Amino acid sequence: MKNFRLIFVSFITVLLIGIFCSASVFAAAVNKQKNSAKNQTDDKDADISDSNSELLDVVQIQDANFSDDYIGGDAFNLEFGEVLKEYVNPDGLVNYAKLRRYRAQLYQIVAKLADIKPEVYITWSRNEKIAFWINAYNICTLKGIVDNYPISPSRIMLLFYPADSVMHIRGLRNETYFLIMGIQYTLDEIEKDILLARFDEPRSCFAVSYGTLGSAPLRNEPYMGNLLEKQLDAQVRDYFIRAGGLRIDESNRVVYISPLFKMYQWRQDAFLKRYGTDKLFRERTPLDAAILNFIKDYVSDANADFLKRREYSIEYIKYNWQLNEQPQTKD
Repeated sequence: MKNFRLIFVSFITVLLIGIFCSASVFAAAVNKQKNSAKNQTDDKDADISDSNSELLDVVQIQDANFSDDYIGGDAFNLEFGEVLKEYVNPDGLVNYAKLRRYRAQLYQIVAKLADIKPEVYITWSRNEKIAFWINAYNICTLKGIVDNYPISPSRIMLLFYPADSVMHIRGLRNETYFLIMGIQYTLDEIEKDILLARFDEPRSCFAVSYGTLGSAPLRNEPYMGNLLEKQLDAQVRDYFIRAGGLRIDESNRVVYISPLFKMYQWRQDAFLKRYGTDKLFRERTPLDAAILNFIKDYVSDANADFLKRREYSIEYIKYNWQLNEQPQTKD
């Protein structure tokens, strides 16, 4: 009987060890399969990430504490991208004829501006907010022009502006209201009260488009909070490369500057406030000194050296009010 019990206990022990080993092997196999699947997912995600543009890379995944309907600043800014990419070319010119035919896409993003919740907006970063207001300004400008395209010139205004100028659209910037976060704004209010007064960002003058060849060219991508510094600096540099932005006549010692700085009092005030205290160009008028202090940081070293060391007069270029439209082609 004693031997029988010993044999029985040994049998049970071996059986339990076998079951334990089998379970361990099975668990290891499952974990291996899970790890393999995870690695494949990670590889797939990496491939997707690598294929995304720089714009997509800056749209960060929101924190789990946010509700399902939360949308981040750059995630919203990205929504401006389709219209800009489709209808604005690399030179900043707009295909208004095509955009008018397919304006539902434009109207859809404008309508979304009204639905943004202030309690969501206040969670965005400063740069996301600035990018948002620049994008909103530009997309609303496009809507204002498309709503009146093709432009019907006024006989009186033809004495002063080209036939296709936005100046023939009555009240485009100061009497046309756009609903944003439940509040009506004019384009002038967005630029003056928000971008320049609230955020103190003079570079935005080179980012908002008046729908003219003389103003800043449109980018065919949206402004993004995490790319804002890079985008704004690029805008300013590109603007001064253009003949209508800056021209230096060394032989006659004349510097021709865009009138963009002096068009409105709020622009003058913004540049005076930010750049009027720099200790250069002090022999100039306060506004000219502020403008030169701004320009010197966005031009070539040779041009910056000329501005700082040489004697010259300043003249302001005549503003080009012609519509920023792409050449018409059969579509």
